[in-house]
Amino acid sequence: MTAITAPRAEAMSRLARPSEAFACLAEMLQEASDAVEDDPFAARACLARATMLLREVQARHAPEASAERPDQSQALGLARWQLNRVLLHVDQHLGESLLIRDLAQLIGLSPGHFARAFRRSTGVAPRGFVLERRVARAKQLMRTTDLPLSEIALACGLSDQAHLSRIFRRYTGNTPNAWRREWHDRPSSAGRRDDEPRVASL
Repeated sequence: MTAITAPRAEAMSRLARPSEAFACLAEMLQEASDAVEDDPFAARACLARATMLLREVQARHAPEASAERPDQSQALGLARWQLNRVLLHVDQHLGESLLIRDLAQLIGLSPGHFARAFRRSTGVAPRGFVLERRVARAKQLMRTTDLPLSEIALACGLSDQAHLSRIFRRYTGNTPNAWRREWHDRPSSAGRRDDEPRVASL
């Protein structure tokens, strides 16, 4: 699966023809479909980006339709560049403390305004988003390294192994040890996928 990189995101924002935009939309929807099982947040974020891009295309090529909804900007939540910046920052700093006020400050919003707009854009609250990304990172590290769970917890910004176990079980219904065993017991050809961030871009 191809990550939505910075050059690609920039190119999407400059799409001049609807056909180009629709090709990007099809790719983002495919990414959402591929991600939905292993990384639900990545799937939701791909869908949020697709929605934003579709609305941009509509505003550019069918301005009369956009004019019929004067309150559209409020309903959109974060602008695409704002969402991109927050997603990238979180994925680059998962091993650290990530507070709502700090994420809001990144894009010049108050914490309350940011939290509401983020939820409108992604369907999940900022804290839930951060925890889902920590769980996705833990899965990646369990699949690709032999690190003990105590070190994986710290690498994911969690205080200790017990903290990792509580959060992991809440989001997956399984303990990290059990999930890791099940993963390594799967046949090597069983479609293993990376949980590298697919949606963060600037």
